[in-house]
Amino acid sequence: MPALPTLRPVALIAPRLDAGPAAQAVQACAGLLAPAGYYLAAAPWQDAQALPLLGELRPAAALVIGPLDDPALRAALASLEIPVVETWSASAQALDSAVVIDNAEAGRMAARHLAEKRHALVACVSADNPWERARREGFISSAAALGLEQVADIVQPEVQHMNDGRMAFLRLLATNTIFDAVFCTSDLLAAAAVSEAHNRDLHVPQDLAVLGFTDDGSAAQWVQGLTTLGVDAAALGRRAGQLLLDRLEGERGAGQHDTMDVVFEARLST
Repeated sequence: MPALPTLRPVALIAPRLDAGPAAQAVQACAGLLAPAGYYLAAAPWQDAQALPLLGELRPAAALVIGPLDDPALRAALASLEIPVVETWSASAQALDSAVVIDNAEAGRMAARHLAEKRHALVACVSADNPWERARREGFISSAAALGLEQVADIVQPEVQHMNDGRMAFLRLLATNTIFDAVFCTSDLLAAAAVSEAHNRDLHVPQDLAVLGFTDDGSAAQWVQGLTTLGVDAAALGRRAGQLLLDRLEGERGAGQHDTMDVVFEARLST
């Protein structure tokens, strides 16, 4: 029997892997790496107990979901002198390379669309993570520049399930403010906003326009006619995998910064 090829590990560093978009990106990246002889090795590498084991793993490279902001983890990866690709959003100074979404521009695009649709009283609902914070900040700054009145700004600590999104929208309603449009920075938040609006006999978009950001396309499947901005999570994973291979094979040097295009899909909810 021929010997199986030796696969080399690529450390997978992620705060959590049960979110749909991250899982899609990781799967797509793994599918690209495997034929080249690499596999993704997932563990809580950012934890103090696991961090010393990272060196023992002797990874060929590292894939990071989110910015590499933890000083200890950053130092540990730097000491390994391996290619590192940050994804979704990068730290202020990427350790090596990054494949990111221009999240702030996505927020600005959302504000411009609502202004073009002549919505004057707007709200923003977001989760507390680096990429959604950037979308929120882009939306808020652009809305102000465009003369829109932002009447509410809801930041939900964690959004992992539909009920988390429902809670965020209920918090928005509890502000007792009048708004005619809401920008939701993720699939779950957008789908929950439309669902809860319908539960309260609010017609979308006649009574309330809803604009969402989608990482994996799920919101538009849950809510037919949802207007979205977004990216393809699997495409991001493939781009990150290709950048890792290019770095490992010496075809591209450190300092690469690839930006995924944000795609606008105008439908019926705005």
